[in-house]
Amino acid sequence: MRITPTSRRAAAVAAVSAAVIAGSGAPASAAESYSRPADGTLEITGRGFGHGRGMSQYGAMNAARQGRSWQQIVSHYYPGATQTRLADPTIRVGVAGRLGNAARVAAEPGLVADDGRGQVVRLSVVDGTVPVRSWQVDRPTSGGTTTTATLWFTTSAGQRKALRSTSSGRWTIRATDGTVTAVGSTGTPVATYLGSLTGIRSGTTISPVVTTTLESYVRQVVPFESPGSWPVQALAAQSVAARSYAASWLRKPRTSTYDICDTAACQVFGGITSETTNSRTAVAASKGIILTRAGLPAHTEFGSSNGGQTVYGNVSYLPAQADPYETGLAPTTNTWGVSVPVSKLERAYPAIGSFQRMTVLARDGKGLWGGRVLTVRLQGTRGSVDVSGERLRSVVGGTALRSTYFKPVSSL
Repeated sequence: MRITPTSRRAAAVAAVSAAVIAGSGAPASAAESYSRPADGTLEITGRGFGHGRGMSQYGAMNAARQGRSWQQIVSHYYPGATQTRLADPTIRVGVAGRLGNAARVAAEPGLVADDGRGQVVRLSVVDGTVPVRSWQVDRPTSGGTTTTATLWFTTSAGQRKALRSTSSGRWTIRATDGTVTAVGSTGTPVATYLGSLTGIRSGTTISPVVTTTLESYVRQVVPFESPGSWPVQALAAQSVAARSYAASWLRKPRTSTYDICDTAACQVFGGITSETTNSRTAVAASKGIILTRAGLPAHTEFGSSNGGQTVYGNVSYLPAQADPYETGLAPTTNTWGVSVPVSKLERAYPAIGSFQRMTVLARDGKGLWGGRVLTVRLQGTRGSVDVSGERLRSVVGGTALRSTYFKPVSSL
């Protein structure tokens, strides 16, 4: 079960370039210089998993086990935000992360497609006497324009045939039961979505977009962001965070064709098949509730674990604060160690020559060791380079160097 940091959150931190962050954070101790180990491997210990802003998912789980309600949990992680009831708006989810550039669904009784311009087509489950396996929105094989989109079907015998085209650039497929099952090219189910699936012609590709209600959307996010076996109060807090985060994107959609994506760059949206009794109960318990600030949806970032210290998120409801709910978690949950071959750093920055030393130049001043690493200097035989802590994570690997809350084991 995935429970790693998600957001506009990942996109924002990845944009930090390999440069000194002048004037930000606290200078590191002069002792924070780490020479090249004899075996060529830096040993690093760290805390937390992800950016550390907003709610800790493991912290929420621990708080729920201690008897805290979802209202108390979100109030702790998003202090000053107001719990507000929102109607159930429509949301468009770009699902290329899971489906790729394909809009293909399993054939089933009751499927209908429309092009948004008056063409409505009933999608049969048979072609004569041969069963139809799937329906797909794709480009025509020839002719048409850059906005032509064609409905195709594939039979159980493997034949692929075109049914009808439109110049609107899109077909929306929906079913009478309110769900569609997206399938791969071989007909294997990929995800079952609550909502409709639209294939939108985008130049030479097809962009798949699920349209659903916000409440149905949250049902399809929560069990992919937190294990569905977790306590209901923890999952209800996750529901409020996910609903609020999505509502913030409704104000400023990611693209003209969809409001939010389906990957960790936004928050993971994987369909309805992973829903559990606990996750469904949790979404219902917090139905319609979002967090707002000054009347606007709060950008409620969250991540797996903060290591006991949250990070300031540039808004008042995302403060830097100690997190007592991370205390008592299993050590493997929020503490870690990693071995980093210096050869990996040399490959990433060949201009420095042979790696000689790492110096931590600045930390954020919050928590253990002086806080999270903001900037490090990598010194080699031919030169040096200053990189951000997040950039170093990218070089080493985000699942290895799990956060910027770290410290090499030995120092000069």
